[in-house]
Amino acid sequence: MAKQQRTWGIFITQLALAIYFIVTAFCLITREGASISSTEIEAITEIFGKGAGVVNLIVAIVLLLCGIMFALKAFGMDFDKFDDVFKYVTLVLWIVITVITLILNLGDFKSIMVLHWLLLLSKNALIIGGVLLIKNGK
Repeated sequence: MAKQQRTWGIFITQLALAIYFIVTAFCLITREGASISSTEIEAITEIFGKGAGVVNLIVAIVLLLCGIMFALKAFGMDFDKFDDVFKYVTLVLWIVITVITLILNLGDFKSIMVLHWLLLLSKNALIIGGVLLIKNGK
């Protein structure tokens, strides 16, 4: 991949995603707080039922690793292709979570709750876009 020119926007995006992923991971592991919106958690629980706890733990571990990588990357450390693996795994994972959440909330189109659906879409699109923005390089 091409090296990415260092800008304030990229630095802020890396740091914000790192914090979001790390806090979300801790919230999923400890089951305290609500970093990841309850809508996404409800969607995972509805799909995986009793296995949702294990899925949440796997998601938490992936997000924690990616968050740590993004934090280190924001401050200039680069792990070459190693951090790209976590970036792409997180990207695919977040796209799957987003699609599941949006499909399970299609009922929101029956009322003013369509705004909730659009908010879910835009929040998750910002996260996905931020992950895509971060390329290999310092």
